Amino acid sequence: MKNLFKAIALVAIFAAATTSANAQLYLSGNVSMNHTSGKNEIENPATKEITTTDEDPTNGFSLGAEIGYYFNDNMAFGADVTFSHSKSKDANDKKIWTANNSFNINPYFRYDFVSTEKISFGAKAEALLGFGKNKNNEHDLYKTSQLGVAIIPVLNYKFTPNWSAGVQFGALSYIHHVSKNAANEKNKSIDNIWDCNLKLSSLTFSVVYTF
Repeated sequence: MKNLFKAIALVAIFAAATTSANAQLYLSGNVSMNHTSGKNEIENPATKEITTTDEDPTNGFSLGAEIGYYFNDNMAFGADVTFSHSKSKDANDKKIWTANNSFNINPYFRYDFVSTEKISFGAKAEALLGFGKNKNNEHDLYKTSQLGVAIIPVLNYKFTPNWSAGVQFGALSYIHHVSKNAANEKNKSIDNIWDCNLKLSSLTFSVVYTF
């Protein structure tokens, strides 16, 4: 992992030394919201009677921002910042709830394999840094942290010289995830996760402004 941060530092130094007339700063942002609810139907084998119960409704949202800098026509470095929140309430008592908050900052290096006047297609090599907290209506439950790396395909389509749409889909990643009990941090779980994510839920859109 130390070698990864050394590589990022070397990229930044290289960028500063090779800045061209085509250097461009860009900003983007995205927002998403979701809601889930439903019902459970359970049949009693003896009486064949069906009991219907409501599922706990869950609401969530995510806010993302990105800043990057192209130091030549095909290469850029920058960072993604994301805040996510979700809250689930007991279907029978709205005063009982569980909430999760997470914050991620992911510095990256981007290389575009295709770069035309309208389309830029390439990949990001990201360092994944994040932390979060889970709590309910009574107290904190646990804290989380993660450290990892990811390769993410990216696509931009320019509508004007300054405005474009950004798309990300899928990722090849490794994440070291730690979850600690809020009452006693010595009680913790550690997961090392290798993932090739091609789920539709990984598809994100953003609006990009280039200076």
